[in-house]
Amino acid sequence: MSNTAAAAPPLPPITAQQLITNVASAEATAFSGQVQVTTDIGLPDMSALQNVLGVQAASWTSLLAGTTNVQVAADPKTGARAEIDSGTNAEVMVANFANRDAWIYSSSTNKATHITGAADAAKPDATPPTDATPPTPAGIAQKVIDNLTPSSTLTVDATQTVAGRAAYTLTVAPKVPGTLISSVTMAIDASTWMPLSAKVYSTELSGKPALSVAFTSLSYATPDAQLFAFTAPAGATVTTQDLSGSSDSTKPADAGSLGTPTAKVVAGEAWSAVTMVTGLPAQVTAMLADPSQLAGMLNGGQGQGQGHHGPESQKSASAMAGLIGQIAQQVPEGTAYSTHLGSVLITPSGHVFAGAVPVSALQAAARANQ
Repeated sequence: MSNTAAAAPPLPPITAQQLITNVASAEATAFSGQVQVTTDIGLPDMSALQNVLGVQAASWTSLLAGTTNVQVAADPKTGARAEIDSGTNAEVMVANFANRDAWIYSSSTNKATHITGAADAAKPDATPPTDATPPTPAGIAQKVIDNLTPSSTLTVDATQTVAGRAAYTLTVAPKVPGTLISSVTMAIDASTWMPLSAKVYSTELSGKPALSVAFTSLSYATPDAQLFAFTAPAGATVTTQDLSGSSDSTKPADAGSLGTPTAKVVAGEAWSAVTMVTGLPAQVTAMLADPSQLAGMLNGGQGQGQGHHGPESQKSASAMAGLIGQIAQQVPEGTAYSTHLGSVLITPSGHVFAGAVPVSALQAAARANQ
């Protein structure tokens, strides 16, 4: 089934609150299909990142700019899987609920990361308050409505067909000025109430979303359980990450030196809010403020005294620095990074300002909070 244009399917009228209630009350369902992700948030051409970050440009990096097709499958009782197959290499993420583990594998490098202990990391020993009441779908929907309506308008628009499924369209648009986001639209399956697509529109673009995630094919048949049973190929390099906290190898070398970062809204509200983060380690903010250092970190520490100074390493670091430099700008208040959906500003004092707003709003917030 393809996501082709079709006449709006006839569906019974529904309010935004009832639609949200139906989504909240829907039981998780098994499915498989293809999701198309299209990203146009103002990043430069990412093809220069080929082989940087240990992956091919046509795989995970394409999620940052361009169009990527992702094969997905999920079974609430068994696991979940996402795979990008470019024809020459595959990038796979698999979670197995029975084994309580996950795998991330790249055929381009033949390297796999095995994540264990995720279930143990969330200790279920917290006792809920005696006066706590179980949330209900209607209650959840009401909270969503209450939280959104002061700053947003919620409307149910024309119906649509997504991946062969009749769907309602819910649009959420900000009432407040100053944000880079003009609206968010979601297609909701009229039978299963599962979201089928989400599109985020920017004030910087006209007529097309800055980010679109949508099914192009979909089946609600239960996927084969073997999809969630991953085994690293012969010869693959496997790294294990234990999230249970029982392994010292997963702990920072000097956790006490990291401090406790704090975040608070210092300007705007809701969609136009500007958040200030303080207390980050000095080396982190210094790196964020210097595109060349940030490029070196993303490129595996190359160029930062870790002994990787071969021609290919230097080429990769140079390509990364060039890309980051295209979205970085020096302003009187520090170093800013901007996209069509949000901006970040790092000041010389180590304060970080961020929000779904233009850089100018971050500059004003920084001047008021030095």
